[in-house]
Amino acid sequence: MLLTRRHLLCACGVAGATALLPTAPARAQARPDDWLSWFRAHRRHVAVAVDDGRGGRVAHRAFEPQPLASAVKVVHLAGYAKAVATGAVNPDDRVRVGDWEQYHLGLDGGAHQASLRALGIPSSNGATADDPQHRVTLDDLVTSMIRYSDNAATDLLRYRLGERVLRSAAARHGWPGAPVPELLGDVLRLVLGRPVSVERYLRDPQLQLEVIGRFPDLPATYEGQRPWARTTWAGTAAGLRRAHRSLSDVDLARGYLEQALGGDLPPGVAGIGFKGGSLPGIVTVGMSVRWEDGRVGSAAVLTEEVDEQEFARAADLVHLVRRALLEPGALREFQAALS
Repeated sequence: MLLTRRHLLCACGVAGATALLPTAPARAQARPDDWLSWFRAHRRHVAVAVDDGRGGRVAHRAFEPQPLASAVKVVHLAGYAKAVATGAVNPDDRVRVGDWEQYHLGLDGGAHQASLRALGIPSSNGATADDPQHRVTLDDLVTSMIRYSDNAATDLLRYRLGERVLRSAAARHGWPGAPVPELLGDVLRLVLGRPVSVERYLRDPQLQLEVIGRFPDLPATYEGQRPWARTTWAGTAAGLRRAHRSLSDVDLARGYLEQALGGDLPPGVAGIGFKGGSLPGIVTVGMSVRWEDGRVGSAAVLTEEVDEQEFARAADLVHLVRRALLEPGALREFQAALS
């Protein structure tokens, strides 16, 4: 008999092995100049592609692949938007929570727990839903993927849509060759120290027991997890920026992206789309700004080899990218830091 998600997670414990990028920067405390200084000192570890939509552009190592962390989830969003448009899926399609949680191993920095709370789904053990038969909609899953960066929702969507749909959608939105990772696969590699098939893991009780046994040996520190994070899925800032720019024209996709940051919009701005990501040593930002006059700006910033002190200021990087798209002077400062 296969282990249930509840048994597995209770046996493993719920550890925050990967960190989440803060949902929204605290403007009053933002210190984006710290990141400009970091850029100057670490030019080889940052990739940037920015187009503010009015002629201002910055490109630095834009075609050099770097780890993407959860910023890659715009690829899954693009695939979902395409599938809805063709009638292959419906946002109201129902999904059993147990099928969602089979992809959840508890190493997402609390993202899945945040998703359950937002949906009002009881979770007595703090890891999984009390009722695995409870149903949610595909819309709920996509919201969880973008707003809370739920990895399990991302993997379920990948399985539901298929890799071919995701790759086709990524190419259609300007990112041919974009990665379409199974996130659980990389987490299993962290736990086991070797690559294993997600499909095998979901069906093999012996492998699941091995995962339980390996949990106590997981690197418990930020520095201990950085070597693994360096080897996770990678892509280019140029591709990520193009995807954000293209998806800003897709009503369904931009609806999810423009809910992510929240807060009031500056005068003249119709919407700000955002999906970032983080892993130990890595902070990434993808963003678009739609102006009421029809202009669209877009940006992607990928950083690697970020120490723990700078990582704690991840929200400031979001604020910096936002300013670069909104203010010409801020964009010039951004460019100067990388030139």
